[in-house]
Amino acid sequence: MDERPPRHSDGRHSGGRRSDGRRSDGSPRRRGGIVRNFLLVTAIGASAFLVAGFVYGDPRILGLLDVRIGPGGLQPGAAQPGAEQSGTPEPGTAERSGRSAEAPPPGLEEAEAPLGTPEAPVMGSDSYGFLAVNGDGTPVGYSPCRPLHYVVNAELVPAGAQQLVPDAIDTISRATGIRFIYDAATTEQPSAQRDPYQPDAYGDRWAPLLIAWTTPEVAPQLKGKVIGTGGSTHYSFDDGPKTFVTGSLELDALQITEDLRQPDGKLYATAVILHELSHVMGLEHVDDPRQLMYPEIGSPEGLAAGDLNGLYELSKAQCRKDL
Repeated sequence: MDERPPRHSDGRHSGGRRSDGRRSDGSPRRRGGIVRNFLLVTAIGASAFLVAGFVYGDPRILGLLDVRIGPGGLQPGAAQPGAEQSGTPEPGTAERSGRSAEAPPPGLEEAEAPLGTPEAPVMGSDSYGFLAVNGDGTPVGYSPCRPLHYVVNAELVPAGAQQLVPDAIDTISRATGIRFIYDAATTEQPSAQRDPYQPDAYGDRWAPLLIAWTTPEVAPQLKGKVIGTGGSTHYSFDDGPKTFVTGSLELDALQITEDLRQPDGKLYATAVILHELSHVMGLEHVDDPRQLMYPEIGSPEGLAAGDLNGLYELSKAQCRKDL
């Protein structure tokens, strides 16, 4: 096996609350704000930076965590079923209906029960952690009762790597029971300030998960040895339970192109994508080097027992017709 310098994983998440407000008809509004937490893991340790602010509208938490590779590479998989984007609403539709202009109508595609059944881990393990938890200690995850749509900016995807993301998504779907739906290719660029609701771009729904093959110039969090970042945005009412509604995942196309030239390159790149998708689902880094959620990828063996048990716990998130 070849030896390569380790790649790094970095993380951020945001969430918060806003001052309060009621609609003109006296009914309560959705409340929230943003808190960002940026975590950069280096070869010798980690530093955390917390910035808090207030945003009129929704309480959200955006988690972005990245990964580093030791020796290694990537692997292809089956494409996800396609789905057309919903239509773009007329300007001012949200305001005229009396609901918040910063969130779509609730309950879109939300079923009465989970859409899939996660595969139970073969081996128990508590080597996992969560990006965010609710007041009762339950982890914040995606609703298992609605599909998670995603789009891909593949303008810089390395040659031969087009199927790597769909294959990793299939693995995560089996582990969580979440049903992913591929919407389309996109030209949207990653942004640390990405709005979870973009009706002009994606219609009157939560924006789909954005997966982008990009560069450090576009996504500065990829600078240095960081090879990927990923995380999600959560929404809640007042101090109620939080649920992820969308997310983003950035992959350093140049670094992965270089890694793909190495032995086992596709296996290592797959490990990177699985690591970042696990952040998107809600998993945090762990200090157990046997797990894929360790900040440094030392081998391309994929999800380990702790990772699988953590994803299984995230599959138990509640359905949210109110979001």
